[in-house]
Amino acid sequence: TSINVTIDMPSTWADQDKLTGHLKSADFFDVDKFAESTFKLTATTPGEGGLVNMTGNFTLHGVTKQISFPATLDVKADALTMKAEFSINRFDFGVVYAGKTNNLIRKEVVIKLDIQATKG
Repeated sequence: TSINVTIDMPSTWADQDKLTGHLKSADFFDVDKFAESTFKLTATTPGEGGLVNMTGNFTLHGVTKQISFPATLDVKADALTMKAEFSINRFDFGVVYAGKTNNLIRKEVVIKLDIQATKG
């Protein structure tokens, strides 16, 4: 299975408009400069409990790193469904805004995927 995912970074959002704007700024994802992030699958291996371990090259903020995460994957002749939730260390991708002391800004960014795709 060949999977290439493109994420439209200007679509980044949070539950508060002010936070959404800050996440899109140069302090974090700098969506004006890095409008897309991508994931290109390089391997799959069986995981626990029916999950599939997905490994690939993830590009965020202009930095590409290999990542792996467990996912549910259903592949049919003409469609694919994939769901996953995992975290990455934003520092690994050059997103290093420190914030204020005790500001509770985590270095882990949670990524949730719910993908439904058809062959095309």
